[in-house]
Amino acid sequence: MNVSYWISQRLRLRGEGGSGTGVIIAVAGVALALVIMELTIAVVLGFKNGIRDKLMGFDAQINVEVPYGSTDGILHVTPSLRNFVRTHMPASDIRMSLRQPALLKTDTDFHGLVFLAQSPEADFSFERSNIVEGEWPDYTADSCDNKIVISRQVADALGLGVGDRVFSTFFVNGDIKMRRHTVAGLYRSDFGEYDYNVAYASLRAMQRVAGIDSVSCNRLDIRGIAVDDIASEAASLQQAFIDAAANGEMNELYTVDNVTHTGAIYFNWLDLLDTNVVVIFLLMLAVAGLTLVSSLFILILECVRLIGVLRAMGAPKPLVRRIFIDMAMRLVGLGMIIGNILGLGLLWFQHATHFITLDPQMYYLSSVPVEFNIWAIIALNAGVAASAWLILVLPARLASSIDPAKAMSYE
Repeated sequence: MNVSYWISQRLRLRGEGGSGTGVIIAVAGVALALVIMELTIAVVLGFKNGIRDKLMGFDAQINVEVPYGSTDGILHVTPSLRNFVRTHMPASDIRMSLRQPALLKTDTDFHGLVFLAQSPEADFSFERSNIVEGEWPDYTADSCDNKIVISRQVADALGLGVGDRVFSTFFVNGDIKMRRHTVAGLYRSDFGEYDYNVAYASLRAMQRVAGIDSVSCNRLDIRGIAVDDIASEAASLQQAFIDAAANGEMNELYTVDNVTHTGAIYFNWLDLLDTNVVVIFLLMLAVAGLTLVSSLFILILECVRLIGVLRAMGAPKPLVRRIFIDMAMRLVGLGMIIGNILGLGLLWFQHATHFITLDPQMYYLSSVPVEFNIWAIIALNAGVAASAWLILVLPARLASSIDPAKAMSYE
């Protein structure tokens, strides 16, 4: 039988005097620390993943661009190039992409942006999820070649709506080309810089504007790569191109870029959040640790005579230490239960209702994002419990070092 556990279970945590208040403060401190830590993890994960998803929705994770020394900026997607990329990126989504600068003009105003056109058979789930009015055109059909999708922000600036027609002016190789498009849908991603500058169009229509054939574009976009593997996969593909060019397998050396480079300012900003998480965790552990140590000292003072009796009866110091650590860990357990109930409840409420909103112009999201990660929650609870046990070792050692003769006469 575990004697220390048996004795600690039979000692009251809320005794006379100040111990009751001390116990409440200790439990509240642990619960508050756990709530804040859980909210921090869920919000930071949700925020980072939300921004990353938007970045990789507008920009491919990896892209193959024109060869070194190319002057026209046009990438010819030959069967050998496509097969080469497919061989090295077998599980990815590979699509042609053409970005064409243009000027949208109404009778009273104009706005410059970039038309983004991609392979019509591509997965446009990200683009469709952002549609707030109208619909996403079926760009596999020739009848949709003159249909475009612009952001709500641009539509409001130009006074346009779904079904309206607008002139698009293109400057291609010193020539001015004009097309009349129909607004098929409006999107809103809350990613201000992209919403203001990106519109969607048919790849066939943009190829005709640029004067290129159906197998030419600006670059080849590669999607479906795990976030942590983007940089390494891009470097591997670039090295494969270098080796193929050196061995004479390919006549040209293509350049490879990735979203962690093109969107470096955003990724660096997101990395700073990890530092904030560490600071918050340390502060919360300090709060919980101080309240636990204070409460344990109060419990020790109230149990001085018990310590003296146990030591006089021959109880070893480790046994006395374990008794008080077990008592304090009961407070930790109660605080963690309350903290999990409150923390997970708040996260679920925010996830379901989006009650706490944000300014999308500042944060690129319309509400505070939360992401449930069960393994992160389990690891957090285990870490809090282990940290609390380590914090309690020192005051418990002081309890076991009390002299039995002095303890028996303690008033």
